[in-house]
Amino acid sequence: MIYIVLIGDELLEGFTFERNLFIISNFLRKFKKALPQKAIILKDNKEQIVNEIRKLLEERPKVVITTGGIGPTEDDLTVESISIALNLKLIYTDFKTNIEKYKYVIDGFRLFENKRGKAPAQVGYYENTLIIILPGVPYEVEGFLENEVGKILLNETKEDIEFLIIKTNGIYETQLREILLPYYDKLFPFAYLPRNDGVYLKFKRKKDELLEIKKFLSEVLKDYIWGFDDDRIEVLLGKLLKEKNLKIAVAESFTGGKVSSLITSVAGSSNYFKGSIVAYNREIKENMLNVKTKNIYSKECVIEMAENVKNLFNSDIGIATSGVAGPDKDNSVDVGTCFFGISYKDKIAFEYKFSGDRTAIIEKGSYFILYKLYKYLLHNYLNG
Repeated sequence: MIYIVLIGDELLEGFTFERNLFIISNFLRKFKKALPQKAIILKDNKEQIVNEIRKLLEERPKVVITTGGIGPTEDDLTVESISIALNLKLIYTDFKTNIEKYKYVIDGFRLFENKRGKAPAQVGYYENTLIIILPGVPYEVEGFLENEVGKILLNETKEDIEFLIIKTNGIYETQLREILLPYYDKLFPFAYLPRNDGVYLKFKRKKDELLEIKKFLSEVLKDYIWGFDDDRIEVLLGKLLKEKNLKIAVAESFTGGKVSSLITSVAGSSNYFKGSIVAYNREIKENMLNVKTKNIYSKECVIEMAENVKNLFNSDIGIATSGVAGPDKDNSVDVGTCFFGISYKDKIAFEYKFSGDRTAIIEKGSYFILYKLYKYLLHNYLNG
């Protein structure tokens, strides 16, 4: 069993996002290792840390990893508290640091240099439990896992059953369930994971079983699947654009530049991305993109936007977005009502209704148009 202890008042008080559990679990999953069975968040309180560490150790876990509370100030109590919980002394060392507090290590533990920060990690064993004490800064946690501390952790964790993540878009979770319901005997157990880039399906099985599921669902959900496991739609689309030597330009309204940001987040995107216009205002649509359609919330509008931005930037493909991200309706158009246009060999448009707050709608819409373009191009090139 692997237990994670996340320490810090700021986590409980909402001043800091908790990311370390994700980082540690993702690291273990990447190497197909057993994943954490329990995670708890504690205050920077010596008594609480001591009591909870002792309770966890009574369950004889294989590994306990703590993050946070090992800085140089008085409110950083993790190392001292764990030493008390283990009934072990703190030993003064000649560890190279100009911060005296960092020279102290729990008896029998080893200090590891922090190459991305200052606070060293401490690693040691209590009876048969590996204990890893890490800083709370996610970037620094990642650094330790990429080096010797990560190797020690992997050596102490056993191989586990593998995961398969199937990534879909263009379909609501309820509709996905309706399609899959007749096959539940074959597929269950699995989980639906709604994300802003679509709905994921998560399976945990032996490798040969996952291959069968992947083959089966690739046919059943072929119109909606865009990727698997760690795939990112912006990367897949970029690879296809580069392979086919296609240039793209973007006209955005409600997405406010998010589509362009996703495209250009990929290294080498300058090979296929020509530029964009954020036509947030009606006058920009009319004056810069030469949109004649009066109803800006329509398929006709996004087709004009896509066609005209393609011509303006002399690109092979133009894509466009227009819609209402909220929080209020616009001209009686409901929040979440969005339109998307593609101009390439054909001029096509889509209407889709998204749920969520303003940020979610913007992100969902941005991923949706990339998904639609990717599937459209695949269909064109696979079918001549």
